[in-house]
Amino acid sequence: MKIKVLKFGETATEVDAASGATVADVIKQTGLGEHGYTRTLNGQIVFDSTLVKDGDVVTLAPKVEGGNN
Repeated sequence: MKIKVLKFGETATEVDAASGATVADVIKQTGLGEHGYTRTLNGQIVFDSTLVKDGDVVTLAPKVEGGNN
């Protein structure tokens, strides 16, 4: 199944994932790096353990953190 992976500042990547693949599996296939990013699947924030299906879009967005000054 084809999964599109978007990472801000990078070119979109499409991977061929096996049935039963998770968001984490797809990210590992891309080699884009796993840490410091919020994961969304089709626009919804998800866990790495979330299953993907054909045609899904995984997006990696830098985590925004901050505090009081």
